[in-house]
Amino acid sequence: MASLGKPSSTPPAAPSRARLVLDALITVAAGLTMPVQSRMNGALASEISDPVFAAFVSFGSGFVLLTVLLVLPGNRRALSALWAAIRSRRMQPWLIVAGALGAWLVIAQSISVGVFGVALFMISLIAGQTVSGLLVDRLGFLSDRRQPLTPLRVISAAVTIVAVVWSVSGSIPAGLAVGTMLLTALLPLSAGILSGFQQAMNGRIATIARAPFSATYMNFVAGSVALLVVTLIERTSRGLAIVPQLPGVWWMYLGGAMGIVFIFTGAHMVPRIGVLSFTIAAIGGQLLGSLLLDWVWPTSTAGVSFAAIGGAVLTFGAIALSALPDVRRRR
Repeated sequence: MASLGKPSSTPPAAPSRARLVLDALITVAAGLTMPVQSRMNGALASEISDPVFAAFVSFGSGFVLLTVLLVLPGNRRALSALWAAIRSRRMQPWLIVAGALGAWLVIAQSISVGVFGVALFMISLIAGQTVSGLLVDRLGFLSDRRQPLTPLRVISAAVTIVAVVWSVSGSIPAGLAVGTMLLTALLPLSAGILSGFQQAMNGRIATIARAPFSATYMNFVAGSVALLVVTLIERTSRGLAIVPQLPGVWWMYLGGAMGIVFIFTGAHMVPRIGVLSFTIAAIGGQLLGSLLLDWVWPTSTAGVSFAAIGGAVLTFGAIALSALPDVRRRR
């Protein structure tokens, strides 16, 4: 039997068509929570004029909620199994800092969005995520299975990027200096690339502890600590109070709960379907969720654009393409 801390030399059997469809739908559903989280965190950041502190509140509230859930015996057993694996050297200790990579994404967002807006941030981030998905799956990073770099997988990644570009095309600002734009784009691009490795790390923790809760909990611990350090440096350097005056709107503090759903699903799904398929399906859920959110909770009078609808539809085509190689191998 292979060690839990190292990938097995014998790849697991490919999942069935029905299993792939169900896993994709679950991932899409998890992706729906991301626009909701962004709306909550964005509203809090606007109220306190500090996106980094808002992100810390999001991570911190998720950590508190998960700590409360430790009253459940199964969750305590999952963490005990994780620490036992670290002590016995069946798991690399550095895996537990995966959440810090998520903190870098927040920092990259707070810097780049102020320079060239949300649209170009999303394009750069998702380009990094899809490329990372291809790379992590091809290398078999912390996985029991290497997924080849097939034409269909490359096409599905490219279609996803095109879909996102189309979806946000109406929001791309004009008149930006090319040098500034390219240099700033490296921040979300690097965050996107690192997110693929973060998903693989979370998936490996969940596999070792045999429970996604352990990966989710450690993700919020590491992310909260990293953002606490950044928040302390940022606010003290600006001569601001460590804790700003917080609004009394309760729903602004639910971003952490949305993040728990997404991270938990990723930790469970990545070992099953791979980083690329998870990433593409999650992006599909994010675009669909953005459409629904703009419909039921609009922030402007512009309404839902044709480009946004077309981008979401195109992404679901990419989801189907990313699954085809696995289906064909079963025939």
